Amino acid sequence: MTRKMMLLWVSLALAACARSTSSQRLGEAPGTAFKSSLSVLLEHRAELALTAEQVDRFEKMDFNLHEKNIGLQHELEVLQAQSKKDNRPWHGGYMGGGTHDAHGGKGTTTNGPPDADKERLVRRERLERIESTLRQMQDNDTRSYMEAENVLSDAQKPRARELFSQEREKLLKQLEALHFRQRKGDY
Repeated sequence: MTRKMMLLWVSLALAACARSTSSQRLGEAPGTAFKSSLSVLLEHRAELALTAEQVDRFEKMDFNLHEKNIGLQHELEVLQAQSKKDNRPWHGGYMGGGTHDAHGGKGTTTNGPPDADKERLVRRERLERIESTLRQMQDNDTRSYMEAENVLSDAQKPRARELFSQEREKLLKQLEALHFRQRKGDY
């Protein structure tokens, strides 16, 4: 029993560290924070009146979900680090683009160096991979939530669904921001 509890505490500590890492990276790029639906249920355990058995089951399920998503989370962090590193303008830092004439005004605008289009495509593909990775994590989370809903009582389900929907709305807004960046060409 002691070994089981120790394993549970270590796993919860690791999960908390992993979540705090992704939360700290929230400012790097849209769509980086991902809170599992199971962790939301656990945060609202008093409001949902979860039993000790339900809490134990949800903690185990959340740990399993974390194990499934850890590779995806690592991939997401690598992609975001590359995106942050490559997010520099080709023209040396002046965000207005173009060249300046002898009088300080802007002269003609150029399209950039020859490989700028290739770099732009690489950034776009990276953004698409970020979106794909987030969707995979979302799919894993949805499957885990559906499994967790079978453990909930009929009285607990409406509020749990509401919490699930609220968290999913946040994620959808982040995904919409990624789509906006793709349409705008800001990758």
